[in-house]
Amino acid sequence: MLEVENLSVAYGKVNVIKSVSFELRPSLVALIGPNGSGKTTLLKAIAGMVPYSGEVLIDGINLRHIRVDRRTEYVTYVPPTISALPDMTIGDLLLSDSSADVALLERYVRIFGVERLLFRRIWEVSSGELERALLARGLARRSKVLLVDEPLSYTDVRYQLVVMRCLRRLANEGRVVVVASNQLNPLLNYVDRVLALKDGKLFINAPLKTGVDEDKLSELYGVKMKVITIDNIVDVVPLDEAKG
Repeated sequence: MLEVENLSVAYGKVNVIKSVSFELRPSLVALIGPNGSGKTTLLKAIAGMVPYSGEVLIDGINLRHIRVDRRTEYVTYVPPTISALPDMTIGDLLLSDSSADVALLERYVRIFGVERLLFRRIWEVSSGELERALLARGLARRSKVLLVDEPLSYTDVRYQLVVMRCLRRLANEGRVVVVASNQLNPLLNYVDRVLALKDGKLFINAPLKTGVDEDKLSELYGVKMKVITIDNIVDVVPLDEAKG
């Protein structure tokens, strides 16, 4: 279980996250909101990567009380990209994490189609290929809470479905999986719950059926949103009202 209590983050004098509180049981959760709303900062704070006020508890244990060298047992942040040495290969990247379960890492390397990339340098692969490699490394940690930042941004349609199936399976196995994304499709067809940030504040915290609301989403993004549901498949479409 993940508990976030009155969590706030400031960069200098700018308050980025403003007293956010929620509780999540094992489930797959969408974290949505416009650019600059605080999604990445919230994930990094929950992972203990940026200073914060408030409390983060995982299975009742305060994150501040967990030794840094044991933190990946509890929580992992998976970034969409990284800065790395120019000669680092994808294989080097995967093996750079001593906390990864090697057998599980090999499994995700196969699932995400990363085998053919192992000897290629990071700058020689596409953004989507690098993203899949980072996912393979992050998911191999067996953390209780997985915080996945923009896993669909660079990934092609086929691997978007592969990624979402894997995250859905991990949630079913008892993990808390939070996925921050600007891409609502196909994300919303897999999640149990929706969290939304607006100006650093929690704007939506609801199960999928009530969280995906046209009026709420329109207010959140500042543009008219249409929610279409056919055969239990959810599609969210922004409408250009200026279009003639």
